[in-house]
Amino acid sequence: MLRSLFARAVLAVIAATALVTIITLATIVTPEFAAADPAADPATEATDCHDAALARQRTEVDADMTVPRFDPALGTLLEVGVPSQAAHLDTDARFENTAQTAVTFAEHMDYQVTFTSPGGLGSPAPLLGTIERVPMQTLAAFDGTLDFAGPSAVAQPSTAQDAAAAPVVSTDPGVLGAFTGPGTLAFHVSTVIGETFMGGGGNIEAQIHTFASASVRVCYRYAPPVSPPTTTPTTTPVTTPPTSPPTTIPPRVLGAVATRSRPTLPRTGSASAVLGIVGAAAVGIGTLLVSRGRRSRPSLDG
Repeated sequence: MLRSLFARAVLAVIAATALVTIITLATIVTPEFAAADPAADPATEATDCHDAALARQRTEVDADMTVPRFDPALGTLLEVGVPSQAAHLDTDARFENTAQTAVTFAEHMDYQVTFTSPGGLGSPAPLLGTIERVPMQTLAAFDGTLDFAGPSAVAQPSTAQDAAAAPVVSTDPGVLGAFTGPGTLAFHVSTVIGETFMGGGGNIEAQIHTFASASVRVCYRYAPPVSPPTTTPTTTPVTTPPTSPPTTIPPRVLGAVATRSRPTLPRTGSASAVLGIVGAAAVGIGTLLVSRGRRSRPSLDG
């Protein structure tokens, strides 16, 4: 009975030791396995944006806004995008009736701003709009002084208008090629202003000022170059078992003692091999102890 209890206790200790060993080995990840994990080196993308602007100036505007091309040293260009193209208009005007009698008069401004993209990139639709300068009203007869003042005149206060074009995006290979390399590309902007007079007779003096400015932003979405993973070359050393254990004594040579290093076993195999060996040993020892305990158990017969 005591032997049976002892055998079971030894078996429990061996099983617990084997379990701890398996858990410990399973939590170890060698550098070779970590480097082979594809999630350790995910593909990345980046965006490089550039802004250009047209300073405030008198219309009509017919000018370029230049941005640098994509630098191929950054990686591979995937997409060209123009998230914003915008124009700002500010205008003022004043009018005076120079006729001999009173007149009914009104005036408004119509504008068109056109952005033209380079390199085969699509262009947004033109920006169209209307700004009312003065509503319909009656102007008195000319007072004899052209000073845009008095009952024969009317003035429009300074008025501003902002307009933005729709975004433009392209992944076309031809566009990507045109936007890649050294140098710059020009985004063109132009304005057309029209004035519409209603009534007023045949004698009206007008003084109109209109200014425009513009801006553009270009963004390059690209994939940076991926460095190849660095791997440590592994070789399986070939060991030749000694034919007989070394028994020689290190020789002394001119005061220097030759030392003999103890051979170290090469680190071969993987965690699965170690786990297999530990498991097999545990099962074999446990089976042996159980069988011996059964043979030594006293019989109640006889």
